[in-house]
Amino acid sequence: MNIPAGDNLHLREEGAGVRIPLEHNLNDKGSLFAGSIYAGAILAAYRAAERLFADGGLAGDLVAKTASISYLKRVVSDGTAVASACGEPLLKANGNRTLAVAVTVLDEERIPCAELSVEFILLKVRT
Repeated sequence: MNIPAGDNLHLREEGAGVRIPLEHNLNDKGSLFAGSIYAGAILAAYRAAERLFADGGLAGDLVAKTASISYLKRVVSDGTAVASACGEPLLKANGNRTLAVAVTVLDEERIPCAELSVEFILLKVRT
């Protein structure tokens, strides 16, 4: 991953998702810390956007423009953040591209516990 914050939280890419381990992200109530859920979800979204742009042969710096999360229920197990693009990247007038990504964080029983929506901007390569 090469993102120190993700390493510190012990977030791990597993298949198409990001694993958020309870053991290293426990809050004082015995459940996953909300900040760790958000970090895992945004990382899953970033990786999904990164892959989609790369598969399309598109390069540039990828940044999150906006993000919003809803916490649906406590997570008392490891969580898994699974992301999917909401359509194809759109070309903006300034040459940048935008992409919406949705993420669902599931508990170990595969029950949705949080939902994140994020808009990414792929900044055009400046010469």
